[in-house]
Amino acid sequence: MDNNLLDSALKMPPNERVAFAELILASIDHEEEETRNCWVLEVRKRIEEVNRGKAKLLDFEKLYVEG
Repeated sequence: MDNNLLDSALKMPPNERVAFAELILASIDHEEEETRNCWVLEVRKRIEEVNRGKAKLLDFEKLYVEG
């Protein structure tokens, strides 16, 4: 595994890391190409909504670990 890639990914803001992980997972799923493309578009749409302030991210730690 490329540690430089991992180090770079870990420096990304949490919402970008989630989107990056989803894109990577979508690339290895054995779904049909049309389904995969729909997921990629959905991830990009969600990133844009967060960036525009139309959606907000929830803190996993607060929701599931501390709660």
